[in-house]
Amino acid sequence: MRRCEKIEKFLLQEGAESFVNKMSINDGEHEHDFYLKVAWWRGRPVWIDITKSRNSVEIDNGGDVLETVLQGRLTDSTRSFMEIVCREASLLLSSRRCSLEDIAELWRVTQTEPKGTCQQVADAMGTRVHGPLDAAAKMLRLKAKDWVSKMAYEYKDEEIDDMLQDCLAAIDERPDDFTEWEMDFIRDTAEANETLHLSKPQIEKLEQIWEERDCG
Repeated sequence: MRRCEKIEKFLLQEGAESFVNKMSINDGEHEHDFYLKVAWWRGRPVWIDITKSRNSVEIDNGGDVLETVLQGRLTDSTRSFMEIVCREASLLLSSRRCSLEDIAELWRVTQTEPKGTCQQVADAMGTRVHGPLDAAAKMLRLKAKDWVSKMAYEYKDEEIDDMLQDCLAAIDERPDDFTEWEMDFIRDTAEANETLHLSKPQIEKLEQIWEERDCG
């Protein structure tokens, strides 16, 4: 099972700690409510989503059927676009290729509807946003460091032991899946773990190999 699939299975089966923040975008006529959700696994963000509230204002087009249909299509297109973007961002997060700050930079000033003002993301540049993704980028820049601090994860000794045993077993069963450096690192780390506390970088590298080589 690939790493992202393993994390997705964990989120579905066991749930995950998450932060949810409301973003209300006022386009000058109506207020549109969106929710940014970031889920965490073992101290790091692995899933991100933006949803449009079902309770957002339904735009009254004065009985104009065509305009109502077009507005509905625009809303559906925006929702679909955000789903695709969030899915890709989640893959980047879960594979350790991006941080929340990186995602914020990718989404910054992205032009999508609705545009307007969003009080929840007020910063030195004001409250103006270019759409839900831009609002989410501002929210991430405001909150990411605090979230990372709050979600700091301390590995239990048994969790480290389990990862090492999983990796050693996988090396015995399918050594061709590992590089020479990875095999040496796992063996040296297993030996060191018997008498010493592993450093944070050692544990993070162990976890990365455990995930990438599908050892769990």
